[in-house]
Amino acid sequence: MRRAHPQAAAIISTLGCAVLGLLAGPASARSSSARPARGACPAHRASAKVIGRSARSCSESSRPAHHRPPAKPAPQRPRPIIAPAAGATATAVAGPPATIAAVLATPCQNTEATPEAGNVPLLRAAVLCLVNRVRAERGESPLASNPDLERVAEEHSQELVADDYFAHVSPSGVTPVDRIRATGYIPGPSFGYVIGENLAWGTLRLATPEAIVQAWVASPGHLANILEARYKDTGIGVATAVPPSLSGGQPGATYAQEFGVILG
Repeated sequence: MRRAHPQAAAIISTLGCAVLGLLAGPASARSSSARPARGACPAHRASAKVIGRSARSCSESSRPAHHRPPAKPAPQRPRPIIAPAAGATATAVAGPPATIAAVLATPCQNTEATPEAGNVPLLRAAVLCLVNRVRAERGESPLASNPDLERVAEEHSQELVADDYFAHVSPSGVTPVDRIRATGYIPGPSFGYVIGENLAWGTLRLATPEAIVQAWVASPGHLANILEARYKDTGIGVATAVPPSLSGGQPGATYAQEFGVILG
């Protein structure tokens, strides 16, 4: 991870993870060692695939893993902090033209809103609108908000701040698949699924939905999650603070976005 220059007033950081489970996919194991758990992306890695009952590290993906360079900052913005990403390229399937046209014709609201406790629903809606616009611009159908995934995203974003860490896997070894499975989103062991997660935190003007989504889009691993054609559902969580050890005492927000589809 590369840290911003000391004089930078606003900073941003992202992480992304993707997990594929086929029919009879694995129950996610909790890991107390440095070895990745099933369905887990180690901290500071961005995208991994787990297929069937095989546990693979991010560098042993079923598709070629790509190490992503740090994203470049937008003009006149301080250098962001971006975690390296590694993962598979998104699957592309064209969505219905009328649906895509409707997304592109709908302006996104509150994209520059400053995160506050009272406007979290507006922030969630802004992120969803921006993400669906990115998908529509590439010919992909919009994602629908799912209450189970939203609960996972909201609880994880709050936990990152409360427990002062920034990773897909919790200090106790809980993975994105663990969190999502606990909600009942995955109906049972006979169902296949594709699950992904993007995380980000930013301070000051880099904490807005627009800045966060731009940071995800600028990182190929996170963009692959956004553009994955098989995803149908999503959930967005926003904590109106940053993990204390990362914030430098500045106000900001921590974002989590879950992606999912049940394959049957």
